[in-house]
Amino acid sequence: MAAFVLVALAVVFQYAGSWGVPYFSFTSERGSPCRNDLSGYTCSPLTLADLEFYGDVDLPDDSTMISGTYKATHDYRLDATVDVPQATAAEALSGLKEAYGECQPGHPGPISTKAFRKVCVMTNDDVVSGSSSEPSSRLYLVGTGLRKDGSRHIVLTMKSR
Repeated sequence: MAAFVLVALAVVFQYAGSWGVPYFSFTSERGSPCRNDLSGYTCSPLTLADLEFYGDVDLPDDSTMISGTYKATHDYRLDATVDVPQATAAEALSGLKEAYGECQPGHPGPISTKAFRKVCVMTNDDVVSGSSSEPSSRLYLVGTGLRKDGSRHIVLTMKSR
């Protein structure tokens, strides 16, 4: 009887996080460590695969996650910082533009214009996206720029409306 109880408890503790039990940990399908809380879950640090999934963006495989957090409750928030080597910096900008639109000149961004050149800010904080009158279900602010060595730095913030 005691062995049965111990086995049952081991199974419960092993899978409790993936079942959504508060304060238990789990690993996302794309490899990020996550932890449940009373109202949702938080994944940190994010893997590049999770950033691409939650951010709906395609970045080069040689991109390096500097930091990243995804918090899901009744809403969600995604914050990430990524570096892309010089060899694929143009490809990364292309993927960002495909996902978030063209650069918006003069819009304040999340990165310093003094530390980077060719700074690009993409946001939908003041526009209705798409051809319908419905606003986008998410707000995003993406800032990117090139370092002196040609590598690309990306800062992405996204949240649900």
